[in-house]
This record gives sequence, C-alpha cells and structure tokens, in this order.
Amino acid sequence: MRVFVVLSWLLVACGPSLPPRFVLERDVDDLSYRRYQHVLDVELPVAGNPAEGHTATYLRRGDEIGIATAFVTVYERAASLTAELRERLDELASYELETVKLEGKWVWRLAGDEATWVLWVSGRYVVKLGVPSGHELSPALVRAYLRLYPSDLGADGRARPGTESAGMSSAREEEEQDLDVPSSLREGAPR
Repeated sequence: MRVFVVLSWLLVACGPSLPPRFVLERDVDDLSYRRYQHVLDVELPVAGNPAEGHTATYLRRGDEIGIATAFVTVYERAASLTAELRERLDELASYELETVKLEGKWVWRLAGDEATWVLWVSGRYVVKLGVPSGHELSPALVRAYLRLYPSDLGADGRARPGTESAGMSSAREEEEQDLDVPSSLREGAPR
C-alpha cells in the first residue's frame, strides 16, 4: 500500500504543471517565443464567470516568416464552460466551426478569411492557438499546449461526461425550465 501511495504521489508531482503566466514562454520546436501579454478584456466573456487572458506570440523564420499566437483564458469557474462557449462559437458568422481531432484529442477549429484557430476547454481554462489563413499550425505547439491543458471535448464538440467543464449553458437551463422538463431528462443529468 505504501508503494502505491508513493508512486501515485510521484506521478502527480512529476506531471506537467501550469506555467506561472499560463502560456509557454519558451521556444517550441521551430517556433521562437517572442512576447507575452496579460489581457483583461477576454474574447469570449461568460456572464457571471469572470476571466482574464494571457497571450504568447511565436515567430518562425526561414524562407517564409510565420507567426503563431497562443491565448489562454482563465475563468473563475469551470462548470458549464464548454456549453457556454460552444453557444458563442456557433453564433460567429465570420468563421466556420468544426470539431476535429489533433494530437489524439478533440478540439474546435475555427476557419476564417484572415486566420485559422483551434481551441478547446480544459477545466476552467480555454486554449486558443492560431495562425494566419493559408499557414499550418505547428503540431508541436498544439501538442505542447494539449499536454498542459488536456481537452474536455468529445467527438461531438461538447464536454465529455465527468469533465469539470460539463453542464448546460444558462440559456439552455432557462429554456428547459420554461418547458418544465423533469431534471432526470435534462442534458448532462446522471442517468
């Protein structure tokens, strides 16, 4: 039993810890880290769930200069975060939203005229990585952030059951209350 406890402690202690400012402030593969910025005005605000953002910019030099951006938003609470954000993303008219598998994990991809982004929810964190349209996002960058922030998303683009960010959005909850749907039939309710 003692061996099990010690091994469990070592696995937790040796696992990836979050960077002090939430983004990777180092070079990743062929991307050179360039700059950090703290942001109080987040891109995807959720009513009643304060958040702040942290960005990092990476640069690739070579025949063609490339740039990549990482944006980690830290929300106060994780509950229902995936559903809240999914509703906002579904409303974005200038981007095409799809759920894709990258590095073995499900993420959302937003493709627009000027940029392509991948993003996902991990507990109370939202990671958004992007490049200008026509450029490929570095698999090494995606892999590095997915190690720190494992995706809560399933193949359907919704939070997997049991993840911290699972639950109904406030709009959906209100809708179901208006319909007077028994709680046992509501999305995310234990069956």
